[in-house]
Amino acid sequence: MKLSGVSALVVDSDRHAVNLLLQMLRGLGMDQTTVAESGEQALALLKNHVYDLCIVEAVLPDTTAGELVSFVRQQPAPAKYTPILVVTAYSHLGNVRRARDAGAHLVVKKPLSPQILFDRISWAASATRPFVEAGQYVGPDRRFKFIGPPEGTGRRQDDLTAEIGAATEPNMSQAEIDAMVKPMKVFAE
Repeated sequence: MKLSGVSALVVDSDRHAVNLLLQMLRGLGMDQTTVAESGEQALALLKNHVYDLCIVEAVLPDTTAGELVSFVRQQPAPAKYTPILVVTAYSHLGNVRRARDAGAHLVVKKPLSPQILFDRISWAASATRPFVEAGQYVGPDRRFKFIGPPEGTGRRQDDLTAEIGAATEPNMSQAEIDAMVKPMKVFAE
């Protein structure tokens, strides 16, 4: 998969995380990246440009990834079909559920390695998931033949949890996130 010429919008308020992500994307050959530090900036950019990929932090200072994903999914084609990866260091069930229910392709727990990032981008870009427009949900169909996450990608056993304030619920592991958003086989009646 060639990533040169792919345009990406990266939305994250953490400058350090953005710099690491941009270095990884450049290392993968992606040379057309735009950065937004807030939901407001991202919305302004998304109103005027269609990106090939969006990578969005789950929790931003002024909005959530779910709200940005919902905005993208309400745009006319081809913008509504943009692959969206939500990244988060705090994989609380609520964050994952909001992103999934808004129509995100994948939710990935930080820290990211270049290999995991590449695998998730290529999986989202190459998957043949049909899009569903039903009620308020617009996004990739979660009910299709199970193809699972990319081969050989799992969470690292030595990952440490970050401590910021008192958690209201435990962080989810990448395996729990993947199980929650994994495609399901559908049988026609």
